Amino acid sequence: MPLWGPLLLPWVMACVLAFMDGRRAWVAWLGIASLAASLVCTALLLPQAWSGHPPEFVTGDWPVGVGIRLRADPLSIVYTLVSTAVLLGTLVYEHVAGGITSRSFPSLVVFLGAGLTGVFFTSDAFNFYVFFELAMTAAFALASYGEKARNLRAAFTFVVVNLMGSTLFLTAVVMLYLTTGTLDMQSIVAWGQAGAPYALDVPGTLLLCAFGVKLGFFPFHFWAPAVYRDAGPTVAALLAGALANIGSYGLLRFGADVMPQVLERARPLLEILGASSILYGSVLALSRRDTREVLAYASITQAGLIIAALGLGGREGLAAAVALALAGSVDKTALFLAQDRGGERARRAYSVAAFSTAGVPPTAGFWSKAWLLRAALERGHTWLAGLVVLASILSLLALFRAYQREQWLREGAALHRGTGAVVFALSLALVATGLWPEPLLRAGRDAIAGLGVLP
Repeated sequence: MPLWGPLLLPWVMACVLAFMDGRRAWVAWLGIASLAASLVCTALLLPQAWSGHPPEFVTGDWPVGVGIRLRADPLSIVYTLVSTAVLLGTLVYEHVAGGITSRSFPSLVVFLGAGLTGVFFTSDAFNFYVFFELAMTAAFALASYGEKARNLRAAFTFVVVNLMGSTLFLTAVVMLYLTTGTLDMQSIVAWGQAGAPYALDVPGTLLLCAFGVKLGFFPFHFWAPAVYRDAGPTVAALLAGALANIGSYGLLRFGADVMPQVLERARPLLEILGASSILYGSVLALSRRDTREVLAYASITQAGLIIAALGLGGREGLAAAVALALAGSVDKTALFLAQDRGGERARRAYSVAAFSTAGVPPTAGFWSKAWLLRAALERGHTWLAGLVVLASILSLLALFRAYQREQWLREGAALHRGTGAVVFALSLALVATGLWPEPLLRAGRDAIAGLGVLP
């Protein structure tokens, strides 16, 4: 499979869908088929990426630095697979849950998938920003889906805050070019190894802030509770389960790969931010009565775990960060979709996703948190290991208080069977990964194998 396959397919199909009425069943199924085909095309790149020779090409056959380098290494592919799977599941859910109410919804979801694929596959800092903005533009439109007053309020908050993050990111890209004279990521790596040791600290700090806004960890979390509470459940699942992956991927790509020396110096700060986010999110989740706010603060806790893993550094810490991001993506999607509908399958899916979020075996979340605990203990950070255990207990209490309090889970409703099937499939994926964790563990190890990780 050529690299341009999963890059080009969603763009073409999203443009075609933009001219169609997404409220028609066959148009929605065409969007679903587009995402499924993109998922298959990406999966076909795995053997070559895992062989040690990731597929790449420079657009237009121009020299590197003039043409844009596109590259699909294991980190790119695992993020693309999980994000596309989340988009596919949520689009299926929205279609079978009662019908899509906006003609543009399927095309926007596919456009979001196209933007995310471009973000994960590019090896050029400015092109990263371009795809980043294309994905955000689709997300801005999706945030208002439903067109109720609260949906529009969520969209306005989301747009204003994330435009600030985009401004920080563009400023960092400009500073990278002025400092290094190139925007090709591999060329920036070479410059950093030969250049001044502290020259990249300022753009690195701006990138931390920009991706912090996207990921939503403390103190960049302030938009998350309002947006996740007021957006529709499907949109909240899209934002938390797919779009937020830009934040963790960006920190891994620019921190561990492009500027590992900056990441090494920032480790104490990342540990403090991660610990603060873990504690803040866990306590606030326990204090909230609105279920969507509980899930929003649980996502802040999850972001804190990823940042703490980045702060630990080394191969074990970064591999744990990848595993936490992948498992957390499915956890959040299942929770947001399950809380939207009653019924036995939704109750089971919510329970499994809650156990995974808290790190209870046998779930995917257990193995990702166990990896973080191992990395923390190996580094001698027993306080962080204790904080992770405490956060797991508080998260479990908060999520099951919401389970007991809300009618939408305690009382089954007359629903389309497909809605329960989607969330049930997500919960089965979490349990299957918990019972056979090797794919998740290998994804974590191999995804950071080619990065410029400091030991």
